[in-house]
Amino acid sequence: MVNDRAIFRREQRLRSWFTRGSDPIQGVVDGLDIGWGGVQSWATAQISLPSRTRHLDFACGYGTFLAELGWRFPDLQLFGLNIDFAGPHGLARPLLAEAGVKVRLVQADARQMPFASGTFDSVSCFLGLQDVEIGFGPKGVKATCLEAVRVLRPQGTLVLLDKYPFPWFEALLDGLPVVVTARKERPLNVRWNRKIAERAVSLYADGWVAQARSTDRRAQEQLRRKVLSRMTAELEGQLTTQGYWVPFGPVRMLLARKVGKG
Repeated sequence: MVNDRAIFRREQRLRSWFTRGSDPIQGVVDGLDIGWGGVQSWATAQISLPSRTRHLDFACGYGTFLAELGWRFPDLQLFGLNIDFAGPHGLARPLLAEAGVKVRLVQADARQMPFASGTFDSVSCFLGLQDVEIGFGPKGVKATCLEAVRVLRPQGTLVLLDKYPFPWFEALLDGLPVVVTARKERPLNVRWNRKIAERAVSLYADGWVAQARSTDRRAQEQLRRKVLSRMTAELEGQLTTQGYWVPFGPVRMLLARKVGKG
């Protein structure tokens, strides 16, 4: 495994590349995607993945968690699955190239993964389940978890990281052939002032609308207003009580092992 100091230096270099040309406030907001306030390097340090095995990260988005996995475990055979690699997610390939991490990217719906059962030795998802929920609802998230377990080999490791409470995670896995082995959580090492926070909530509301995948303009506008109102209220509450805003978290991580012989 590569140590934290080396990973921190790689994060800094990749963040500089990712935010090049941005104004200072936009650069701070966009730069969170690289490392997610220290959570990604923390998460990869919590898991053990055997060398030269096949790992899938689904709903991988920009591929930033794949970069972290590749830095921490350079001998892994990495695969990334996302519903699209267009628009913002078109940056995934150049980002991973800049990170120096080799990944096979597969464009597909995580609810119907194009892999045979038991293909991977380990499977992960970093903040992707919330995107699936926005776009496809709770049933979509359940279908995605079913697929994640299906493509995992027996005794393989499942790593899920998102904002949800642990009981929610475990309800998702209820009835599936897995055993939960660990529950961990970590806050983001981020404290944003009002200027940065207000820019961020506007951008995050836009992203929420994009993930909802609605083509109805009125529905899009209504959803954006609703999300922006909720996030602004959260922002004001944090600024009032603690003087800064933490944009996300804590991130909770559930580790599980697939049981059975095949």
